[in-house]
Parts: sequence; structure tokens; C-alpha cells
Amino acid sequence: MRHLPLRVRLFVLAAAALAASVPAACGLFTEPNYIVYSIGEPGARDIVITRPNGEDSFTLTAGTEWQGADNYEPLWDPARQRVAFLSDRDGNVEIYSMLADGSASTRVTNSEFMENQISWSANGNSIAYTSEDLDGKRSVHHVSFSNLTPTPVIFGSEGETDPAWSPREHVVVFAKLNAQGESIGIYLRDPTNVNDVQLTAGPHRFPVWSPSGDRLAYVSTQIDEQEDIYIVGVSAAGWTVEPFRVTSSAARDYAPVWSPDGASIAFISDRDGNAEVYTASSSQTQEPATRLTRNAVDELSVQWGPTGLLLFPSGPEGDTDLFVMESNGQGQRRLTSGAPATQPDW
Repeated sequence: MRHLPLRVRLFVLAAAALAASVPAACGLFTEPNYIVYSIGEPGARDIVITRPNGEDSFTLTAGTEWQGADNYEPLWDPARQRVAFLSDRDGNVEIYSMLADGSASTRVTNSEFMENQISWSANGNSIAYTSEDLDGKRSVHHVSFSNLTPTPVIFGSEGETDPAWSPREHVVVFAKLNAQGESIGIYLRDPTNVNDVQLTAGPHRFPVWSPSGDRLAYVSTQIDEQEDIYIVGVSAAGWTVEPFRVTSSAARDYAPVWSPDGASIAFISDRDGNAEVYTASSSQTQEPATRLTRNAVDELSVQWGPTGLLLFPSGPEGDTDLFVMESNGQGQRRLTSGAPATQPDW
């Protein structure tokens, strides 16, 4: 199954829009403590930012140009000046970017396919993403804001998914797929050169960089086809520390995120009957994981904020709110209520 040609129309992006910062009147939105998330039912979502106490909420997609569109999966750029997100406002799911006050929106991709899995480069000048063609084949592309021309991150592959730019170097990791769409391992590539480097071999997905950019956490089903979390040491030349297993319960352990200091991993697990938030050491000490949430509904994901607080959406389907808590699970408090709030980025 071959990838269909990607049809791209080049867009002219004003230099002022690229270089602009948030106006002084909206300066509060550039504070590093702000959370961005999706609100509403699938098919009619908006992008909102708020403080960790739920105050000063602001809808970024409130303009008339976004009415009737589904806007979702927001992601801060490294400088927290812009938000990239997905929208179907032009009839197809594409990537857009806007300043943190909702102004200067830019359409980043323009293809006949569905885009998802946005990842910013460390310098904020490029975006990597997954594109799914009309046959369902997934491939990773990257696009620079200087010309908005999508380029495959690797050539001659059966497919790729789960891109993640390094927070320190100009390299992107991804899961390479076989002809059946199954992962055969985690790979690394600097898009400016010809080399692609294999980091792991096996059914591995969803790589996540440590804050220092020298380790990756990822999800593997290599043992009994159960989802577990592993960590591997990484440099631009390849792996530096062999992969080791962080979780080993007879359950699903997935969606890992790093603590700001890199010492711990937070993740979701259903080992106690439903999806809850857990933490574990990122070292090879084999310490047992710590359960942080205890309720009858599922936690959908978890984010580790810059101040050390944990953020997670929780609730039954269609009625999800955002909560924050301390890293030991204490001090839980609700941030949102009403319309479903999901897909936070902090």
C-alpha cells in the first residue's frame, strides 16, 4: 500500500505574523502557568486557555471564522507565544496556529488528508505531524513556517506515526510501521540530513522526550501484548542506555509524561479496575508505582505542569472536567465545569 501524493498549496505567511508577540494588553496569556485545552462536544469544540485556578479563561477560537468548526488538540509552542491545533473549518482536518490571544491565525497544512499528532520543534519554527491518507496509511511529515511546504520525515518507509521533536536538538523521533500498520520500533532522524537511526526494535509506540532531551519514555506491547512503559537513553547518534521496563503490571500502563525534573513518570493505568493516574520513578530502581487518583470514572490523560502540579481530565464520556493536584495526589481541585473539557496542554 503506497502513500498517495500529498497535494500542497503554498501559502504566503506575513513576516510580521511570524515574528509577532502577544500584544501588551493581552500579556497575561504569555505567563507560563496558563493551560490550553479543548472544550465542547466532538464536532463543535473550541480552544480555551485558563489559569491553574480556573480563573481568567479565554476562548481563542471565539471569532466568527471559527463558528461551526471543530477545533481541538491544542499544543503550546516552546516559547508559549503560539498555540497549534487541529480544525475542520475549511472542510478537512488541518493544522492551524494562532497567537496566544487568538489573533494572527495561520493555516499550516493544506492537503486532502487528515492531519493529527502535532509536535513543535524546539525553536518553534517547525511542526511535525502525522498525516493519514485515503487508504488509512499513516506517515510523519514536518513543515517549516518559513515556506509551509510539508516534507516526509523519512523516505522509503511503509509508514510512521507518533512524532516527537527533541526539546534540545533538531531531531524528531517516531514509530516506524510495517505494511500492516504495526510498529516495528522507535526511530530518530534529523530532517536536515540523510541518516535515520533505529533506537528500539519491537511493537513500540508513543515516544515522549524527557525535559533534558537525553531519554525517551514509550509504550510497548512486547511482553504478552500488554501495554507497559519503558525508558531508553538517547543521543542524536542512537541509544545510550538500553531500554528498561518501568511498569510490569498485568494491566494497561500508558500515556507517560515526565516530571519537570525528569525524576518521575506519570501515566494512566487500569490495574485497579478503571483508568487512574499513577507515578513511578524514571530510574531503574524497580520501585512500585504510586496510585494518585481513586474514583469510579476514568482519567483520560495526565499532564505535568511547570510548577510540579499534575493536570488531568476526568469524568464519564461527554461530561469530562479538568482537575489539578499535587504530585502526591493531594489537594485535588476542579478547574472546569459544564461543557466537556479535554486534551489539555500545560
